[in-house]
Amino acid sequence: MTTGFGAPSSAADRDMLLRRLADMAVLPPGRMTPQERGLVDTVIATALSRLDEAGRRRLAARIAQLPEGPRELTLALARDDIEIAGPVLRSSLGLQPTDLAQIVREFGAGHHMAIAARRALPAAVTDALVEYAGPAAICLVLANPAAEISARSLEALVRRSASEPDFQPLLLARPELTVRLAQLMFWWMPSAGRVEILSRFSIERRMMHAALGDILEAGFGAAGTDETLLVALALVRPPVALDKAALTRLINLAGMKESEAFAATMAEGARIRPETAHRIIGDFGGEPLAVFGKAVGLTRKEFGDLIVAAAEIRSAGLPARADLERITSVFDAISTDRADHVLHCWDWTISSEAQFTSLPEI
Repeated sequence: MTTGFGAPSSAADRDMLLRRLADMAVLPPGRMTPQERGLVDTVIATALSRLDEAGRRRLAARIAQLPEGPRELTLALARDDIEIAGPVLRSSLGLQPTDLAQIVREFGAGHHMAIAARRALPAAVTDALVEYAGPAAICLVLANPAAEISARSLEALVRRSASEPDFQPLLLARPELTVRLAQLMFWWMPSAGRVEILSRFSIERRMMHAALGDILEAGFGAAGTDETLLVALALVRPPVALDKAALTRLINLAGMKESEAFAATMAEGARIRPETAHRIIGDFGGEPLAVFGKAVGLTRKEFGDLIVAAAEIRSAGLPARADLERITSVFDAISTDRADHVLHCWDWTISSEAQFTSLPEI
């Protein structure tokens, strides 16, 4: 029996009609005209909330497997409770990047995790996840080699990795990670990560030095006070050994606790800024001091003297034996040219970051 304009007379009749419409929505192409398919899509998407949860769950599982599902219904299912939306969000090819990004902005952690688990993630979607999702979803993104990560999002994640250590190894594995961002991340990495960065994100520049020859120093002279150009050229300039008198001065200044003069002497000897020298001195991990010592051509014995001097400036005791061996192994492993390159990357990222963000990635 029906009432009114032929409406179903019972909930059972209504549910049967909705299930039949849902079945029609997932028929293979060719069984209905495009216009009929569009009409069924609109009707069932509008009436979806009237279908019981079990029916919506079954429908979502079917829609998720279609290479090209009904547009409105797919989007309606994707915006349902996560127990129903999950399969569609994880697998459906009918969702556009703009759809997924909007869902990220409007829904919570469950939807974020499902979207982050998709096989392919365009940059528009990862940008939204980086802005709105929690650490667990972002780890899924970083672990996915098919995820596209924009330069803006990558930089944001590198900075967040200072407080999210789970990001760090995943970021190191990303092919998009640049030398600049790796060296920026260096400062909050554990020792093993620092060693990896020094190994993978430093450059041997001997061929460049041979090709440029004396013209490089002439270029420095011509740069004058152009700070942007000076910083860029410092990344390719050959290393210069620290004058032995300067090393003696460092040791004497350490004994007198003259920290400002100590940093200034380090900076002058390595052609870096005092801010960078202060960061190297204040880092208790010791790897930055090893890089500095190798970059300025210290011998192993001279490097040992520098470790003692830095400890005196910090008013801290000498590193433990295991730490000394670890720091010395960094000193031994890196070449002078690579160490000098790293030193000037730090100078760029630490002291002049805001001013020089327009420089190209290297």
